[in-house]
Amino acid sequence: MGYRRCVGRVGALAVATRMTVSICVAVLVAMATVVPASASASSLDVSSRDRTALIMGGTSIPTWSDADVKVIMNQFIAPTHPRETIEPVAVTTPEEGWPVTGLIRLIGRALGPRSIFGPGGAGWPDEPWWKLSGLFDLDYEHSIQAGVADLETAMAKYGNDDLVIYGYSQGAMIAIREKRKLAEQYPAGTTAPDIDFVLSEDPNLPNGGLLARFPGFYIPILAIWFNGAEPTDTQFDTFVITRQYDGLADFPLYPLNPVADLNAVLGVVYRHLYPFDVSLASGPSTSPPIQSQHGDTTYYFFETQDLPLFDPLRTLGVPEQYIDVVEPFFRVLVELGYDRSIPPWEPTPARLIPTLDPAKVKGDLVNAIGEGITNAAALIGAPAPLSGPAPAVTADHGAAVPRIASTLERVSGDAGEGVSAVLTALGSALPKPSAVTHHDLAGPQRTIGAEPATTRDRLNAAIGTVKSVIGDGRTIVRSARGDNGSPATTARPARKTPVRDALNNASTDITKSVTKVSDSMKQAPSGGTDDSDRSGGAGAAR
Repeated sequence: MGYRRCVGRVGALAVATRMTVSICVAVLVAMATVVPASASASSLDVSSRDRTALIMGGTSIPTWSDADVKVIMNQFIAPTHPRETIEPVAVTTPEEGWPVTGLIRLIGRALGPRSIFGPGGAGWPDEPWWKLSGLFDLDYEHSIQAGVADLETAMAKYGNDDLVIYGYSQGAMIAIREKRKLAEQYPAGTTAPDIDFVLSEDPNLPNGGLLARFPGFYIPILAIWFNGAEPTDTQFDTFVITRQYDGLADFPLYPLNPVADLNAVLGVVYRHLYPFDVSLASGPSTSPPIQSQHGDTTYYFFETQDLPLFDPLRTLGVPEQYIDVVEPFFRVLVELGYDRSIPPWEPTPARLIPTLDPAKVKGDLVNAIGEGITNAAALIGAPAPLSGPAPAVTADHGAAVPRIASTLERVSGDAGEGVSAVLTALGSALPKPSAVTHHDLAGPQRTIGAEPATTRDRLNAAIGTVKSVIGDGRTIVRSARGDNGSPATTARPARKTPVRDALNNASTDITKSVTKVSDSMKQAPSGGTDDSDRSGGAGAAR
């Protein structure tokens, strides 16, 4: 019994073990079936790829700070690579330029952004003062060559694929050197690594970059090689961000224009040193750039409202409204140094004499002067030019009523009542008469005996004016109905019969009143004066 009991227990244990193993195998098979299916579905649904962004600075900025890297990612790299997961890496490169590196740091400290050139900023790396002076730095050419070597080391470290290379200023020059090498290594039709370039304030911009304006030129002391325009026919997508009037990325096409040249030089300080003032990320305070595309490159051009030419005045605290008086005129002069019709991807070396349209230049200058005058008037608080509503009828009709009001108010009371009747009747058909001023009421009184002809002339002119108005009023009534009596297209009411009746009655009253005044004047002594009694009728001779 004991043996059988033991054997039974062993058999039961074996069966349980086989069942457990079977269940585990089933679970593993199910997992092996589900996991690949899930991975396959995930690979089909994922719309982004993991990348590494290698970020380089400009002259005097060997390594970007963490805060600057975050800004670059948010404003430039993320907008050009949406829905992608990108890990940023700040690449350390020399970014030197003997002997001006120290001078750039001092200018940046005085006039540049505090986030870069302020205490602890990327423009002042943790180095001894003698190194910060720039007197022991590499020249530009050797600094760029060393920068290319440092970039390639970083590229090899992070796989040399699925990369985004960002460069600002000299960093952009380093990136362009690497792009040219990659284009030679991977010509069209070959399998190339997935590498993109994002360039900010690019001196190799085909139309505008300083290195592309004077191709083949070389400055021996600074060791700056003007190596021409960047390529746009490679397998590597490129995004170029440029600000208007940046002296290194938007240099004048016609350098014989001294105003444009000075504006560009100041643009190196007041535009080029501020790369973060623009952003590709949309926002309420961000003006959208002008976007264009050619070959492998997408261009973003940010216009600026202010000329760097007047930024020194702004730095000194001169109010903007004073600068606005002269800036429109100088903007026209500056723009004469450019040809904005040429696309940014077209290599455009500097030219000597622009082809100008004299009529267009004259019109632009006149408009700019007018804008400056308007700004000056607003500055001193001058009122806007006087303007009245357009007359409802003709210019003659509009001028008739003020003429009556200023002339016939000087005649007798009866005549004044007649004039009032006329004005009341014409109120809906003619523009309102201008108010009689104290100057008009204070007109000089003349003696009848001394100037009888002048007085009669005044009366005759008044009568003629009234008749003219009556005639004009009738004309207005007729014109409102058309020549054949049918309604005509007009802004005035169609019913004019009450106005015509009022005009006829007023004409009779005025004629009687003026005749009575004229008879009274004829009977007055020659030595009397004309003193119209406005409260009781005709003037009495004294």
